Amino acid sequence: MSNEIPPAEPPARRKGYYKRQAELEAARQGLTPEEYGVYKGSTGSVIKPINSAGGLLFLAILISVFSAVVVGAAIILLTGEGVTNWVQFIIGCAVVVFLVPTSWAYYFKERKATRLRKAAGKTLEPPTRRSSRPDW
Repeated sequence: MSNEIPPAEPPARRKGYYKRQAELEAARQGLTPEEYGVYKGSTGSVIKPINSAGGLLFLAILISVFSAVVVGAAIILLTGEGVTNWVQFIIGCAVVVFLVPTSWAYYFKERKATRLRKAAGKTLEPPTRRSSRPDW
Protein backbone atom coordinates (compact mmCIF):
# COMPACT_ATOMS: atom_id res chain seq x y z
CA MET A 1 0.00 0.00 0.00
CA SER A 2 1.13 3.46 -0.80
CA ASN A 3 1.16 6.29 1.69
CA GLU A 4 0.73 8.92 -1.02
CA ILE A 5 -1.85 11.60 -0.46
CA PRO A 6 -4.44 11.72 -3.22
CA PRO A 7 -4.40 14.96 -5.23
CA ALA A 8 -6.74 17.64 -3.95
CA GLU A 9 -9.85 18.16 -6.01
CA PRO A 10 -10.51 21.67 -7.28
CA PRO A 11 -12.95 23.60 -5.12
CA ALA A 12 -16.55 23.21 -6.17
CA ARG A 13 -18.06 26.31 -7.70
CA ARG A 14 -20.62 27.77 -5.38
CA LYS A 15 -23.91 28.31 -7.16
CA GLY A 16 -25.40 31.74 -6.60
CA TYR A 17 -22.18 33.28 -5.28
CA TYR A 18 -22.68 36.73 -6.85
CA LYS A 19 -26.36 36.79 -5.95
CA ARG A 20 -25.42 36.13 -2.34
CA GLN A 21 -22.71 38.81 -2.45
CA ALA A 22 -25.26 41.33 -3.75
CA GLU A 23 -27.67 40.39 -0.95
CA LEU A 24 -24.94 40.78 1.70
CA GLU A 25 -23.81 44.13 0.32
CA ALA A 26 -27.41 45.36 0.12
CA ALA A 27 -28.02 44.37 3.74
CA ARG A 28 -24.79 46.06 4.82
CA GLN A 29 -25.97 49.31 3.23
CA GLY A 30 -29.52 49.05 4.56
CA LEU A 31 -31.07 48.37 1.16
CA THR A 32 -33.27 45.60 -0.14
CA PRO A 33 -31.80 43.43 -2.92
CA GLU A 34 -34.24 45.09 -5.32
CA GLU A 35 -32.94 48.56 -4.36
CA TYR A 36 -29.32 47.43 -4.61
CA GLY A 37 -29.62 46.09 -8.17
CA VAL A 38 -26.79 44.20 -9.84
CA TYR A 39 -23.62 43.25 -7.94
CA LYS A 40 -21.20 46.16 -8.00
CA GLY A 41 -18.07 44.64 -6.54
CA SER A 42 -14.94 43.88 -8.52
CA THR A 43 -14.45 40.38 -7.11
CA GLY A 44 -13.45 38.12 -9.97
CA SER A 45 -12.95 40.90 -12.52
CA VAL A 46 -9.76 42.37 -13.91
CA ILE A 47 -11.16 45.83 -14.64
CA LYS A 48 -13.45 48.00 -12.56
CA PRO A 49 -17.02 47.00 -13.38
CA ILE A 50 -19.40 49.42 -15.10
CA ASN A 51 -22.53 48.76 -13.09
CA SER A 52 -24.38 52.05 -13.19
CA ALA A 53 -27.57 52.18 -15.23
CA GLY A 54 -25.84 54.35 -17.84
CA GLY A 55 -22.84 52.04 -18.11
CA LEU A 56 -25.04 48.97 -18.46
CA LEU A 57 -27.15 50.75 -21.10
CA PHE A 58 -23.98 51.51 -23.07
CA LEU A 59 -22.87 47.88 -22.84
CA ALA A 60 -26.32 46.57 -23.81
CA ILE A 61 -26.40 48.80 -26.89
CA LEU A 62 -22.83 47.85 -27.82
CA ILE A 63 -23.56 44.13 -27.46
CA SER A 64 -26.75 44.54 -29.49
CA VAL A 65 -24.91 46.29 -32.33
CA PHE A 66 -22.21 43.63 -32.49
CA SER A 67 -24.87 40.92 -32.31
CA ALA A 68 -26.72 42.53 -35.22
CA VAL A 69 -23.49 42.28 -37.24
CA VAL A 70 -23.19 38.60 -36.30
CA VAL A 71 -26.82 37.97 -37.29
CA GLY A 72 -26.25 39.79 -40.59
CA ALA A 73 -23.18 37.66 -41.27
CA ALA A 74 -25.17 34.53 -40.40
CA ILE A 75 -27.90 35.48 -42.87
CA ILE A 76 -25.32 36.10 -45.58
CA LEU A 77 -23.71 32.72 -44.85
CA LEU A 78 -27.02 30.89 -44.95
CA THR A 79 -28.22 32.51 -48.19
CA GLY A 80 -24.87 32.51 -49.95
CA GLU A 81 -22.48 29.65 -50.52
CA GLY A 82 -23.42 28.00 -47.27
CA VAL A 83 -21.82 27.45 -43.92
CA THR A 84 -18.42 25.80 -44.04
CA ASN A 85 -17.96 25.37 -40.28
CA TRP A 86 -21.19 24.56 -38.47
CA VAL A 87 -19.60 24.48 -35.03
CA GLN A 88 -18.43 28.10 -35.26
CA PHE A 89 -21.77 29.12 -36.73
CA ILE A 90 -23.79 27.53 -33.94
CA ILE A 91 -21.49 28.89 -31.20
CA GLY A 92 -21.76 32.38 -32.68
CA CYS A 93 -25.54 32.19 -32.75
CA ALA A 94 -25.66 30.79 -29.20
CA VAL A 95 -23.53 33.66 -27.91
CA VAL A 96 -25.89 36.17 -29.53
CA VAL A 97 -28.97 34.41 -28.13
CA PHE A 98 -27.47 34.46 -24.62
CA LEU A 99 -25.70 37.84 -24.45
CA VAL A 100 -28.33 40.20 -25.83
CA PRO A 101 -31.18 39.31 -23.42
CA THR A 102 -28.77 39.04 -20.49
CA SER A 103 -27.25 42.47 -21.08
CA TRP A 104 -30.66 44.12 -21.37
CA ALA A 105 -31.95 42.26 -18.28
CA TYR A 106 -29.02 43.61 -16.22
CA TYR A 107 -29.69 47.12 -17.50
CA PHE A 108 -33.41 46.99 -16.63
CA LYS A 109 -32.65 45.52 -13.19
CA GLU A 110 -30.19 48.33 -12.41
CA ARG A 111 -32.50 51.01 -13.83
CA LYS A 112 -35.31 49.76 -11.56
CA ALA A 113 -32.94 49.74 -8.56
CA THR A 114 -31.82 53.29 -9.33
CA ARG A 115 -35.43 54.46 -9.46
CA LEU A 116 -36.24 52.69 -6.19
CA ARG A 117 -33.22 54.24 -4.43
CA LYS A 118 -34.07 57.69 -5.78
CA ALA A 119 -37.72 57.38 -4.71
CA ALA A 120 -36.67 56.29 -1.21
CA GLY A 121 -33.96 58.96 -0.98
CA LYS A 122 -31.25 56.37 -0.39
CA THR A 123 -27.69 56.49 -1.63
CA LEU A 124 -25.35 53.70 -2.57
CA GLU A 125 -21.74 53.25 -1.56
CA PRO A 126 -19.56 51.12 -3.82
CA PRO A 127 -18.54 47.92 -2.03
CA THR A 128 -15.07 47.77 -0.58
CA ARG A 129 -12.64 44.92 -1.10
CA ARG A 130 -13.14 42.17 1.45
CA SER A 131 -9.47 42.13 2.41
CA SER A 132 -9.65 45.75 3.55
CA ARG A 133 -12.68 45.22 5.81
CA PRO A 134 -11.99 44.10 9.39
CA ASP A 135 -15.27 42.21 9.74
CA TRP A 136 -14.69 39.81 6.82
